Amino acid sequence: MATLSAVTGVEVESITFPPTVKPPASKNTLFLGGAGVRGIQKEDHFVKVTAIGVYLEESAVPLLGVKWKGKTAPELTESDEFYRDIVTGPFEKFFRVTMIHPLTGAQYAEKVSENCVAIWKSMGIYTDEEAKAIQKFQETLKKETFPPGSSILFTQFPSGSLAISFSKDGSLPGREEALIENKLLSEAILETIIGKHGVSPAAKQSLAARTSELLSLKDDQTNTGQGHTNSGSAQAKHTTMATTAVEVDSVTFPPTVKPPASKNTLFLGGAGVRGVEIAGKFVKATAIGVYMEESAVPSLAVKWKGKAAQELTESVEFYRDIVTGPFEKFIRVTMILPLTGPQYAGKVSENCVAIWKSIGIYTDTEAKAIEKFQEVFKDKTFPPGSSILFTQFPSGSLAISFSKDGSLPENEEALIDNKLLSEAVLESIIGKHGVSPAAKQSLAARISELLLKSK
Repeated sequence: MATLSAVTGVEVESITFPPTVKPPASKNTLFLGGAGVRGIQKEDHFVKVTAIGVYLEESAVPLLGVKWKGKTAPELTESDEFYRDIVTGPFEKFFRVTMIHPLTGAQYAEKVSENCVAIWKSMGIYTDEEAKAIQKFQETLKKETFPPGSSILFTQFPSGSLAISFSKDGSLPGREEALIENKLLSEAILETIIGKHGVSPAAKQSLAARTSELLSLKDDQTNTGQGHTNSGSAQAKHTTMATTAVEVDSVTFPPTVKPPASKNTLFLGGAGVRGVEIAGKFVKATAIGVYMEESAVPSLAVKWKGKAAQELTESVEFYRDIVTGPFEKFIRVTMILPLTGPQYAGKVSENCVAIWKSIGIYTDTEAKAIEKFQEVFKDKTFPPGSSILFTQFPSGSLAISFSKDGSLPENEEALIDNKLLSEAVLESIIGKHGVSPAAKQSLAARISELLLKSK
């Protein structure tokens, strides 16, 4: 039960994978191990085809913990053996493959069969039994069509049985469409997703990160309500548990973080891509996540509770209330394309100064703050995957940190005490002329939902 209460859902390309499910043909409730996109390279474009979620039985946690507890997410990501232990582990698994692009059952079955047979042949275990299992697998899918949003559902039992089901609307059917009794097929389908040559590196990374975190949880984290609970912490727990991670171009923003220079845990308000128009093409440059302190929910609810996501998206005042709100915020800007510190600082400074000048508040104090801001960045370089981290405090201070590998440092690299700069950095992202409309839409949708659930 501790595992089920600790997990969160994940959002992949606007497809939500809930924290727990009861799979077709199963009596058990499984938790979300990880989720990510599967895509294919077409010429110079990465085309996202499906979103994949992998669920595990709760007994997977202690079983995996024997060998993998204490390992970091990067260590797990790099270990073929870790994923093999998931594929072959003596616990139930469920994987949901949801379409981003339309696909026919015949197309899907052919590609999966091809991958499975390749794995078996490489191991010298392809026999007539496996050929018959593949034939039944293809027969089950051959007449199906899968428009965007529909799903193929696999339940893998420790006995070796594989239950196959379908969903057109995101709901889970009560029973399977077909049951194939072949352990190699059952394992090979999951192996094609998360194995050595798995088709979804994003799902693998998500599995590694979430499993590493689950294995590190202490038993005493489940002891709640023993001298620590008040109305504020109860609301905090409600908000935190209500949020999900968001994946933006294979960059995962977890549901909660403890920012550098902060004692608080903040929840993910929203995330999205920031791009630039180059020669008529939209080029994705960075992925941006905006986190907020728990007190943001009751603070924003006073004015915005009951408003639809579309209303919030169209309201400049809503985003201004986030920028200026009396609660802590954290902004993570992760590179999709490489960038130098001077390039980034130059563009942000330009946007900030433009905002200040437009409202007549650009003074020598702000000029000095901009100078310090640019100084912090002047010798920095940011390859893809690295991040710039901003912690914005209600006092007006702005803490700046950097990360090369997705981890969060404990302390800031620099602290700039200028309220206008602190607010303008976030304003340049989600304000009236914000550089990330996608992050704004994500914020509006998620906050609208959170406010409806708040008391």
